[in-house]
Amino acid sequence: MPTQMAAGARKFVGMRGSSSAAGAGALIAALTCVPPAHAAAPVTAPELPVRVTGCADEMASALPALVSLEIDVLLRERAAREAPERIAVRCDDDAAQIEVALAGGRRTSTIALGALAPEHRARAVALAAAELVDAMSRPAPVAAQPAAPAAPTPATPAPAARPPEAVADRASIAAYRPTGPRPAVLLGAVAEWLGQPKQVLFGGRLTLLYPVGHIVTPALSVDASFADFSSPSGQVSARLLGAAAHVYAGAAAGKLRFDAGPGARAGWVRLRGESPAASPVEGAALSAVWAGPELRARVAYAPFHASVIALDAGAGFVVLPVRGLVNGATPAYSIEGPWASACLQAGVTW
Repeated sequence: MPTQMAAGARKFVGMRGSSSAAGAGALIAALTCVPPAHAAAPVTAPELPVRVTGCADEMASALPALVSLEIDVLLRERAAREAPERIAVRCDDDAAQIEVALAGGRRTSTIALGALAPEHRARAVALAAAELVDAMSRPAPVAAQPAAPAAPTPATPAPAARPPEAVADRASIAAYRPTGPRPAVLLGAVAEWLGQPKQVLFGGRLTLLYPVGHIVTPALSVDASFADFSSPSGQVSARLLGAAAHVYAGAAAGKLRFDAGPGARAGWVRLRGESPAASPVEGAALSAVWAGPELRARVAYAPFHASVIALDAGAGFVVLPVRGLVNGATPAYSIEGPWASACLQAGVTW
């Protein structure tokens, strides 16, 4: 029956109203043992006074019934225990605080929700509330009386030691718990507004992200772009190949992550000019290095476990310019001044 399975899940978890990370993690293992609610026969339980504040609407609507069901199972198993007078659940960021009033006493417990999927959070809070009621209603242990020495018995070989269940629980929880930001490789298209006069160059960009914590993410990128356009002195072609290094700082919100940070970009450019057929000016080519500081901001979305889609925008200023001149005097096209770029990428994490 569903109630027996839920009770078994509580025994497997072994929580005692603790706010430690191990207690919260064990709830995850318990949830994997509990079948989905829609797969079981409907069970009704007396509604208990459960007050929910600060939680998501879906979780807040499900909590009163789930908490009442779990505590009803507990009371059926241990008929001598009395029902709680009041239960309050308050959600704050990625945690939920549970307060139970029972027999004139009051006790609170906090459970971390960040490692749980949204559909599992209400049941995890309900299990934690039932375990808190269980801990409050358990009678205090009676001091053991010293026993008379027993007659010696023949020694028997001890049975082979079995690994404690808690070790297996911690191993399964560690495998389930997310490890935070992970390295990623992304590839995508880039468009940038660069040079004087301003031109739009199109190309591609390859980016490597390697987080060093939950906030800081260093990034390396290489890109190539090109443009062919007309100028007053003739036809101009521009080919750019560059690399950049940035240090982002950001935070995650669900499947989204927002980052921004400074960096620097440097590259090689080849400019080639072709004059009209009737022009006395001869075409020429120029290759040189350009560089400048850049500020980038990005937003990433992880639709699946090992995939990511990102959109970033950057702006910078050329401090090492390259100028293409006609007859050494009249500018045709130059890599100088401010620039801006936008890039859409997709990639994988590991």
